[in-house]
Amino acid sequence: MSGYIGTQPVPQATQTRDSFTATSGQTSFATGGYTPNFLDVYLNGVKLASADYTATNGSDVVLASGASTGDILEVVAFTTFTPANIPSGTPSIDDNGNATALTIDSSENVMVGGTSAGGNSTFTAYADGQIHAYRGTATGRAATFTATTSEVGYFNRLSTDGDIVQFAKDGNTVGSIGVEGADLTIGTGTNSGLQFFDGGSSVRPFNMASNSRVDNAIDLGESNTRFKDAYLSGGVFLGGTGSANKLDDYEEGTWTPTQGNVSPWSSPTFSARYTKIGRLVRVQVEQTGGTIGMGGYMGGLPFNPSTAGNKGIGNAANGALNNLGTIFAYAQNQIWIMTGGSNQTNLIFGITYFTDD
Repeated sequence: MSGYIGTQPVPQATQTRDSFTATSGQTSFATGGYTPNFLDVYLNGVKLASADYTATNGSDVVLASGASTGDILEVVAFTTFTPANIPSGTPSIDDNGNATALTIDSSENVMVGGTSAGGNSTFTAYADGQIHAYRGTATGRAATFTATTSEVGYFNRLSTDGDIVQFAKDGNTVGSIGVEGADLTIGTGTNSGLQFFDGGSSVRPFNMASNSRVDNAIDLGESNTRFKDAYLSGGVFLGGTGSANKLDDYEEGTWTPTQGNVSPWSSPTFSARYTKIGRLVRVQVEQTGGTIGMGGYMGGLPFNPSTAGNKGIGNAANGALNNLGTIFAYAQNQIWIMTGGSNQTNLIFGITYFTDD
């Protein structure tokens, strides 16, 4: 009985041992046969180096120096063998016999979870260094990368500027992330891109296709796809880039006129608003109670009039919209009311003036 159930395994490699007791000065020993370079020779248990013997004819082992009487020479010969019976074509690894886990094709491409490069639901590392993850029509992610305390991925473009990562839909590139010098770029292949300036505090329009900055070519939003609010701590340059084109302030609100040297001033009630666009200020006032004399000045303007040039001018009327004359905005926050006329209980006026701010 062989001791095996089923097919007896076929050994892939065997060895043959020959042992000799030497005579004085003996150098040649006839073995049972060997394949040159597939044997080890031992003298008194010590393995000899290849320079200590000659074994080339397949039968005899010849010592470089004669042995002593009683020396023991052992020759261990090995048969040649194939490491594994791997069929030609596309080898693969089966995980527990239920699926193909790993495939290496004749071009040295490595597929995980599939048998063909570029097939659905596979992760392919190509021999040229490319790595492709495919999911095909199956649901779920094609690839997931996770890290806890360090970067999830590292992408390093050497020497030249351009794209670092590209994004595609149905094989057509729709956008990319890249670099120009030390500055990060992101966008599509046309003018619709942005550059994040590493050496300063600006974000620039950028053309990913030409890898260059662009001027006066990109809109922010469209007529039917608008952004909502813009929060700016600085200003907006409109129609040009010079200081004269900078709008650095817009405000609107309410204010309350105060008594200067106006007399009488009998508990007037005001509804007063202002609008400020840059240096230009427009105030409107309606008195709905009390009495105001028609000479002297009031105070309380929301912004001081300019200290240079024409300060500001407006018109006043009563509740019946009868013109009462002209009023002026002066420096020191003063509203000069025209001289003459009767005291008013329903005064309406507006003034437009410039401020130095």
